[in-house]
Amino acid sequence: MATHPASEPSATYVPTTRPDSSLFLLKWLFGVISFVLKSGSELTRLTGEMHHTIAQTPLPFAKDVEADLQKAPRAYRLLGAVMGQGADRIHNWLEHIPDGDHLPVPLRRFRAGINGVMGDKLREWRHPLAQDMKWVDAEGHTLDLPALQASHPRGVVLFLHGLCLSEWDWQGDSNQRFVAELKEQGYGVAWLRYNSGLPIWENGAALARLLEEQWSPAAAGSLVLIGHSMGGLLIRSALHQAGDAGWTRAVTHAAYLASPHAGAPLERIGNFANSLLGVSPYSKPLMALGNIRSLGIRSLRHGNVTRPLDASENQVPLPLQEGVRHFLLAASLADDPSKRWIGDGLVPVQSALGESHFPAGQGQVERVYIDNMGHLRLLQDERTYAALRTWLHA
Repeated sequence: MATHPASEPSATYVPTTRPDSSLFLLKWLFGVISFVLKSGSELTRLTGEMHHTIAQTPLPFAKDVEADLQKAPRAYRLLGAVMGQGADRIHNWLEHIPDGDHLPVPLRRFRAGINGVMGDKLREWRHPLAQDMKWVDAEGHTLDLPALQASHPRGVVLFLHGLCLSEWDWQGDSNQRFVAELKEQGYGVAWLRYNSGLPIWENGAALARLLEEQWSPAAAGSLVLIGHSMGGLLIRSALHQAGDAGWTRAVTHAAYLASPHAGAPLERIGNFANSLLGVSPYSKPLMALGNIRSLGIRSLRHGNVTRPLDASENQVPLPLQEGVRHFLLAASLADDPSKRWIGDGLVPVQSALGESHFPAGQGQVERVYIDNMGHLRLLQDERTYAALRTWLHA
């Protein structure tokens, strides 16, 4: 991709009337209160089930004992119902207060983290803290992708964050220099904000629909996708589920930064540890605590980019999209190549490079390994963006 300097067009974020920021803060305050109430209701149910189990005094490894909240003391059901109803009433009231892009960064990061941990529950509860999928700029303002595409005929570069993260986690000096260079070359730049607690394949389908609705295949310009961790799996999922949609033909480059193509061992360990709680009726209700972790986290177990078809949740690896230049980056905390198995603390090198999923010679694939770098640090490390520059301009 050759360099073609261009003047920076006017901002393309959607201008909206900004209500009093105190309304946004009020919505967040009561949103947190309702979250605590709803979580308290779930915890009360768990405690009631444990009370019923203990009251039966079963043998430690009895198999035919099931906890039943309806047979626990009525106080558990009453307290749980009061907290649950209180949370629901707050939700209904908060629906009349618009969401905003102008909250303090710590609150936005808190929201992103909560969505990653239990975003599926937030959606199920219709909770105001549940995030919708949308395009934003570097400041978190909502972007109009069609306007961005129309004003940047050279093309658009889209960044996709990982689990529990947001657009803010990209905003370091190295990324900002990289983005400035892209804009000088005539590219529009946007970040995807989404609920990372939803399954990868569900977010992938939503991303495919969003691009199908908003990307104009008739317009000139290429589409470059750069995903970190789970964000890279979203790219693969969206490309696969979109089929022959017009926007897929605009994709020229796709980068996967420390994405667990072969799955994340820590989630497998967590799933195994949680399953051990089921061996005894006394500990079995506690499995609900382990299952608080979102479906998004659980879908990282095997790196599934499509809905699994069997109980193992594993699947046949899908090939990378043809006609696209792919870039797979892996990092390791160790500085010794012989210790690459350590990985970046969350994703093993072999999983990030997709060595078992994408054999050598399959399409246009470039693999880069960087040592002495952690999973989150790579978003701020200059070596990451130096490798991206080389790949984009090859």
